[in-house]
Amino acid sequence: MVKEESKRLSLSAGLLLRYAFSTMNEISLYDKIKITEKGMPYLPNHEYFFSLSHSGRFAICSFSHEPIGCDIEKMRAKIPKVAKIFSPEEEQIFFRLDEANKKEFFFQLWTRKESVTKWMGKGIAYPFDSFSVMDGLRNRNIIVIESKKLFLKSLQMEDYMISLCNERGNFPQEIKKINWDILTEN
Repeated sequence: MVKEESKRLSLSAGLLLRYAFSTMNEISLYDKIKITEKGMPYLPNHEYFFSLSHSGRFAICSFSHEPIGCDIEKMRAKIPKVAKIFSPEEEQIFFRLDEANKKEFFFQLWTRKESVTKWMGKGIAYPFDSFSVMDGLRNRNIIVIESKKLFLKSLQMEDYMISLCNERGNFPQEIKKINWDILTEN
């Protein structure tokens, strides 16, 4: 059942991307998408960049004229055991938090880091513990990684955490929900 749900959400993310191309009157570009060795979709030699993610019952697509990374995670009650996600500073902070605050800290940190590594085109293959996205208990909205200044934004929607990363900091102020019927009519 979980695998089928993941396939459905993956399809939804692809339909969101197709919808984004159609809103730009560039639907033909959808067929030109390639996949990297790491399994990440991209559009070669074009002015559009995108990032896809899905979790729980939502899929997201971020679409831009510049490199962008996005991630969404359902904030489950039980925090997953993930080795080597925290920088040393983040790990110290996490283990000092009370249980009530650990969940939001963890999922915000996870989605921010994954949005950065997706922006890089490396995904989860890049070591998450090699950089920090938190300054104490506060989010770093600007980080420097591999000599690039990156901007980060996190949004919460219901019990989901969403994070975005790009080089300019020009993020949407709200999340646009698109109904399944709209996605499937194109």
